[in-house]
Amino acid sequence: MAGNRNLKLVSYKNEQEWKRGITSQIVNALQEDARISDFQTLVVPGGTTPGPIFDDLSSSDLNWSKVIVVPSDERCVPLNTPRSNYFLIKQTLIKNRAVDAQTISLYNENEESLDLQETNKKISSVLPFSVCVLGMGEDLHTASLFPDSPELATAVAPDAPSAIKVSVPTQPEDRITLTLRALMEARHIHVIFKGRAKKQKLMESYNVLEPRKAPILNFASKATFHYVE
Repeated sequence: MAGNRNLKLVSYKNEQEWKRGITSQIVNALQEDARISDFQTLVVPGGTTPGPIFDDLSSSDLNWSKVIVVPSDERCVPLNTPRSNYFLIKQTLIKNRAVDAQTISLYNENEESLDLQETNKKISSVLPFSVCVLGMGEDLHTASLFPDSPELATAVAPDAPSAIKVSVPTQPEDRITLTLRALMEARHIHVIFKGRAKKQKLMESYNVLEPRKAPILNFASKATFHYVE
């Protein structure tokens, strides 16, 4: 048994409310962090789910030149291709007022060290993250913390580096993911997802599955989960 977790789940009537509610919380958290830090770090997921949020967020009144945007994970593909989360984030978020934001990529084609020394140095320099926005798959993975990944135990270890390379049997490419330790250090964590099937899977797994079988449950005690059908 996974033990008791205090899951904070916010349900929204429609996608407009969902989008506005999440955007508002991200903006408020970044503004709050701006009062105590010279820069703010925003971790965001790839995929299509956050697109409407990014549209609103990119026009928000923030000092974007002080915001550093980091993907939660990345496929090991060229950064100028559509399968790259970095590419997608640049297209959907880094526009309008947010065009002044700084970005950090997790994948470097020229990095030769297997332990991602250069990437970890970049990530460690911007910890702790101000706001971490995570997606959730139907298999309850988040970032590239997949239940069937051979490297999952390393990725969720308390002494893990900030980022590691992982393989996923069900995915065509290797990936780089931020680790549980780095993500959980964030001051604010929001998990965003859509669809009744994902909600049902989450609730069925809550307090039943071990986090190694449902990696998103590692965040249940700290994150706010935002759901819309």
